[in-house]
Amino acid sequence: MVSDAVWNAVLRLFGEVGAGHAGLFLVKYDANKRLAVLRCSHTALPMVRAAVASITKIGDVPAAVQVLRVSGTLKALARKMASAS
Repeated sequence: MVSDAVWNAVLRLFGEVGAGHAGLFLVKYDANKRLAVLRCSHTALPMVRAAVASITKIGDVPAAVQVLRVSGTLKALARKMASAS
């Protein structure tokens, strides 16, 4: 559901070409913590951030999605998330 919401937001704002350029991929989702790790092209980061900010519903449930951390690698992201806890 989360990946569908993000993907649809990118499609809605930037079309199929923009979505293809983003290279969007859901790496991890923890439903209990309500955290998702998304991977995208570094050149498409501003597009993906804008799309994530535009999400108001996931399925039929109202939602507010925010970007907590951005990193160049998944390994560095895991380190940043561990130190923030």
